[in-house]
Amino acid sequence: MPVTTSLGTTISVVLGAPATYDAAGFAALTYAEVGEVSDIAEFGGETEIVTHTPVKTGIVNKLAGPTDYGSMSIQFARVFAEAGQDAMKAGTGTGANAGKVHSFEVAYADGGTEYFTGINTSFKSNVGSASSVRMGSCNIAINNDVIVVDPV
Repeated sequence: MPVTTSLGTTISVVLGAPATYDAAGFAALTYAEVGEVSDIAEFGGETEIVTHTPVKTGIVNKLAGPTDYGSMSIQFARVFAEAGQDAMKAGTGTGANAGKVHSFEVAYADGGTEYFTGINTSFKSNVGSASSVRMGSCNIAINNDVIVVDPV
């Protein structure tokens, strides 16, 4: 598989979880693309390391502990009355869907896709200077493993 750029990548959102937590369940949902996205930060799980050190040996035993699927930050040019951005905003603060689970689809230009669920934890505006594009950002707390669908 060749190395590719991020050009052509989209991220989309829909309120609610899929009927089944697999590629087919996520693909059956109808998503709204979050428009004008300029940066999608890294995302995925990380397992905590639990340690135990017996005084007899002094050797640190390491065990896999709980897994945190982390969070994802998205940066975008702020566009009002844009379906995907509006869905993200409604999922935070005092929005109509605040605290509710949303499903997400990250679609790549090569046909690969990654799916996950999470809650929106922030939606911010950044006006910047007179020479700036009015920007926005949001943060998603991911609550399940990321489902990866390889390109065909």
